[in-house]
Amino acid sequence: MALDTKLQVQLSAIRLPLIGKIIGKTLDGSYIQGPIPGIGGPFQTAEEYFKGWAETSEFGMSDERLTGACGPFAAEIIPSVRSFKQSIHDAASKLSIHNNGPFPLCHGDFGHNNVVVDDNYKILGVIHWEFAFAAPWEVFGDFPLTLSVTPPKMDLPSNYDEAGNPKDEELAEKFRDREKYLLAVKREEERLGLDKKFSVSDVLGDSKREAMISAMRLYEIGKPGWYSKVVDDFTSSSS
Repeated sequence: MALDTKLQVQLSAIRLPLIGKIIGKTLDGSYIQGPIPGIGGPFQTAEEYFKGWAETSEFGMSDERLTGACGPFAAEIIPSVRSFKQSIHDAASKLSIHNNGPFPLCHGDFGHNNVVVDDNYKILGVIHWEFAFAAPWEVFGDFPLTLSVTPPKMDLPSNYDEAGNPKDEELAEKFRDREKYLLAVKREEERLGLDKKFSVSDVLGDSKREAMISAMRLYEIGKPGWYSKVVDDFTSSSS
């Protein structure tokens, strides 16, 4: 966890004026940014990025498989899935707390397998930057994959008790680890003296906004669920 924390906070200090891939450098050393494969751009605002995502992304499961996977909940889940892209488009202006740049550099495949350390776990470097792009703060500020969860609003209601707490102890432990991760990020930001206006901790600490971004990632891989509940939860708090 300490390794992920330090790297994510350090990467947040690398900021670019647009949302898009780095495709080259100018003679003065500044970066040239181009479109993100499959989405477009470069984008000047987070709102433009989210609208681009809504116009180009596809649910990562066929209609036939989705119907089979939903079982008795098909009548609720299928319309929820199919309306999600339009919901993202409609909420695009509200999805980011920093609509305008600068935007942090997102690795695109951030995991321990791409981090090089020495025998004492000192970070020597990060490899495989081919998927990297400058992203909205919410896309950059996602929890590590080891701490990723299905947003509770989107998950099966039977997985949570009446108070909204997960029934599964392993899932409950993951939520506790997410809280610890957030505190560690805050400490690292303070240690480095980073600009408090743009902070990873602000993004990670916004559970409803973080749930929307997680839902976008799950949509792309074809995860069935109540996407409309995540949207409703977000829009009710941001209206």
